[in-house]
Amino acid sequence: MKLLVRADASVEIGMGHRVRSQALIHAFHALGWQCQFAVAQRHASFASPDDILIEDEVAFLAVAQQADLVILDHYGYSAADIRRLYQHQPNLLVLDDMNDRGDFPARWLLNPLEQNYSTLVEKPLTGSQYALLRPAFQQSSIDQPRTKRADKLLITLGGTDPLALTLPIVQSLLTAGFAIDNLQVLLGANAKQADQVEAFCAAHQIAVERGVSDVTPLMKRAKMAISAAGGTLFELACMGVPTVFAQVADNQTRSLEQHIPLGWCRAVRFDNQPIALHSALVEQLVSELRSLWLNDAWQVQARATAKSLVDGLGAQRVAQVITDDLSRLGKLESHDLR
Repeated sequence: MKLLVRADASVEIGMGHRVRSQALIHAFHALGWQCQFAVAQRHASFASPDDILIEDEVAFLAVAQQADLVILDHYGYSAADIRRLYQHQPNLLVLDDMNDRGDFPARWLLNPLEQNYSTLVEKPLTGSQYALLRPAFQQSSIDQPRTKRADKLLITLGGTDPLALTLPIVQSLLTAGFAIDNLQVLLGANAKQADQVEAFCAAHQIAVERGVSDVTPLMKRAKMAISAAGGTLFELACMGVPTVFAQVADNQTRSLEQHIPLGWCRAVRFDNQPIALHSALVEQLVSELRSLWLNDAWQVQARATAKSLVDGLGAQRVAQVITDDLSRLGKLESHDLR
């Protein structure tokens, strides 16, 4: 059984597509699937040695036809592009967030938000029970209690920190008098200004980690977080960490629209504002955080709400549903992707 995942990563795109697709790959592997990424040649520096590098869409369509299942996690594909792919490979799972591409066909569609799609999608898998989290979150949420002394403010702006917000946020926290001992900075391996952030943290004796493969121990020690609002939103919810989010991309809009009213998080939007206003927005974000940091009653309720939303089993649910569907349809065959 061959699975092909079409997803790219870069400083501009971020790492979120690849991270959540890897969660799916892990779940499909457990069910006996052989899995590979198909990555655009221009993003090869963010690819792994086993990935298939493709020059153009014609090359991708050719290899997609040879798979038993294709997973598409890519905002560069319009509804017309998806229709074309579906004609070549009807066993198609589309990962979506914004529901803003119009109607397109797919055998399955995954969106961890509650959204309505057209009848061209045979089986929508929507809602937070399908949030794609790495296996470590399943274990942490089920088997390991939170650290009794969870007193850290975790600052994590995603795998690439595309708007370079980490450094100004940390600087603003220090200016506001936030205790250094309570700060924990987490940088993605490809984060912008990572060297500058590490140097600043070293100079001020602030705890900092970079390129950590398992972030759950850091989240377990977090009393609150300042975070980008991509896939990390669902990770923080799973770990029960009340958060002030910095929205750094348009595709994070709907997740925040659905989660903020639930009461476990707040947000400040950066992506649609000019860089000249970012300093003022950082100050607003830090002010929001400080107003909640000592509000124990709010935090207790926020933690309970967050943990009730995501259990870490989304990837396994998706993999099992699709494998069962294809088995019933007699669609599973053996192919060689290369």
